Amino acid sequence: MIDSGRAEKILARDGWFARQPAALRRALLARAQISQVEAGQWIYGTGDALNGLYGVVEGSAHLMLATGDAEVLIEIVQAGQLFGQAARFGGGPRLVTAIAGERSVLLHVPDHALAEIARSEADVWRSFTELLYGQLANALALAGAMIHLPPPARVAARLVMLSGAGPRVRVTQSQLAELTGLSRKTVNAHLRALEEDGIVALAYRAIVVKDRVRLKAHANI
Repeated sequence: MIDSGRAEKILARDGWFARQPAALRRALLARAQISQVEAGQWIYGTGDALNGLYGVVEGSAHLMLATGDAEVLIEIVQAGQLFGQAARFGGGPRLVTAIAGERSVLLHVPDHALAEIARSEADVWRSFTELLYGQLANALALAGAMIHLPPPARVAARLVMLSGAGPRVRVTQSQLAELTGLSRKTVNAHLRALEEDGIVALAYRAIVVKDRVRLKAHANI
């Protein structure tokens, strides 16, 4: 099992976590529960009570949104990224279901641990507000991209967002199609064009971003 030191290095890829004071990062890691989950295992479900902060140390987590009688994939949280919310800032239960995308190692800081940290680290709640604002900003940027961008730019924009924690994005072409609302055939054609330009490389169940600057240019970001 990965220790907290290794987990800290991986989670430092997350911009929010990296910006936090060293004392707060240590406090979060000291109270974190690190566990391994199998592919397809539920992390939490829609309607569950909010219960703290999660981070992906290895593997990935898929966030699913219920729409009518189906659930659609809306996000893939990569290794080195955080997700989840604290009950203190929640207006209700969980809005999405989180499932392990593969065998993964997760970090979880439960609500009661966050309350303990707040007794000595008063800035923890302000930091959490910043995290939630960042999540909202990303959701709005994604919504805007999906509404107005043409298919090639939409694929590029989604890859930019997914590659925030590192160049190797654990996503299949079918999943990327679901994330962009396009057909797999359309996504494959645009990925092949990006690969020919040397911007990405296609791998088994993954896409490697080789030139993020040029990818952003394709995404009009």
